[in-house]
Amino acid sequence: MARMKRIMKRLAIGFAFLVAALLIINAAYSWHLGRQLESRLAILRAASEPTTFAELAPSPIPPEQDAAVHLQRLAPQLKAFTKEYVNFFDRTPLGKSFSENDEPPTPEQIAAIREILSHYPDLAHSLDVASRCTGYASQIDYSVAECSAGACSADGCSPSPVLEELMRSTDGRRTPYRFLRWEILVLLADGKQKKAVEIGMVILRLARHLDNEPALISGLIACAVRGVAVDSLDLALRAGPVSDDVHQQLDDELALHDDPEWIRSAMKSERVISLSISRRMFSAAWWLPWIASGVEVDMFDAYQRLIPAISQPWYLAKSKIQNLNAGVSYSTPMSGALITLLEPSLEAAGVAFNRTTAELRCLRILNKLAAYAQAHGREAEGLDDLDLPDAAKIDPFSGKPLKLKWTDNGWVVYTVFKNGIDDGGNFKDQEDWGIGPAGHPEPE
Repeated sequence: MARMKRIMKRLAIGFAFLVAALLIINAAYSWHLGRQLESRLAILRAASEPTTFAELAPSPIPPEQDAAVHLQRLAPQLKAFTKEYVNFFDRTPLGKSFSENDEPPTPEQIAAIREILSHYPDLAHSLDVASRCTGYASQIDYSVAECSAGACSADGCSPSPVLEELMRSTDGRRTPYRFLRWEILVLLADGKQKKAVEIGMVILRLARHLDNEPALISGLIACAVRGVAVDSLDLALRAGPVSDDVHQQLDDELALHDDPEWIRSAMKSERVISLSISRRMFSAAWWLPWIASGVEVDMFDAYQRLIPAISQPWYLAKSKIQNLNAGVSYSTPMSGALITLLEPSLEAAGVAFNRTTAELRCLRILNKLAAYAQAHGREAEGLDDLDLPDAAKIDPFSGKPLKLKWTDNGWVVYTVFKNGIDDGGNFKDQEDWGIGPAGHPEPE
């Protein structure tokens, strides 16, 4: 019996030493990862890059110079238009038979669209005024970004109020561009190509303002808005001649969009969101603080690898983004799994950003082609005839010049897109991607 007691006492002492050792290791590793995280965040702060939701808050802008304030004032009109827009497509025969991206609208459809637009006679002008503002300060309330008192429990933190508000704020963000797209369709039906191009530039200016909204979802909406602008301006440029001044204004505006900074900005704010989610996800594991710190360190490092890559042309970025997780040693067992889950959405974002860049360059080329034909009384023979910087002619999916193809109905300008192969301008199956005249023939 005495021997058994001695054994049990030794086991208890050994267990106590083991627990103490584990606690010391846990504390030391937590301290180590905490220092690593702080040193990484210090790098961002030194570069004046955001590390928290609060740091995403924009500097104040005088209301009359703030496009976000102007758009907020227009919210009631835009909401009313949305109801009519949805009703047109969902509940009217003309709307159900109308596909905005395929066949041109019929006279009857134009008449119905014109009637709806007549309910908002000043809205296009007001959106133009908003687009010409010198700044844009997101209206999200960043002061409620982190956990408030009592928000964290044994089950972890509740969802960030900023994230909830961010998701709500995306509702209806496309509405101004849908309205302006309809304005362009009506103007083209009336033979007013110059005004249609000017409205298209309003969409582009508003898209640049939209780049100031945080998060990847906002960046993707900005891509979609630019897509609306490209499609609308493609129609306008093919509808008839416009003045040299208008061609130059459009070229100047498109040049402002050919800058990867808007891609980097979206991903830097997305990094803040990923770090916050990582912190919240493991906040309940208070006895293992190194887990949250370790995941944040690894998430930070993943974005440090991602951001320089995603701002490169896709032919250079593709392998780097697809192998973001390859050969990396992580601080925690959970980090690799979480970052792997992000990879498909990050790859899709890279494709979307580069596709948008390619579309904008295609439109810029088409604009120069139209200006060349007007100035010389004949079509250009190729890209070398156009007064454009070499970089503006490059396909981000191949690193080679974008493709030109002349048809009986006009130019097709396109990228080889994701497969990297020239499929003759086949947009139907997204083997290539770009702009072309309505109903341009598929390649044989």
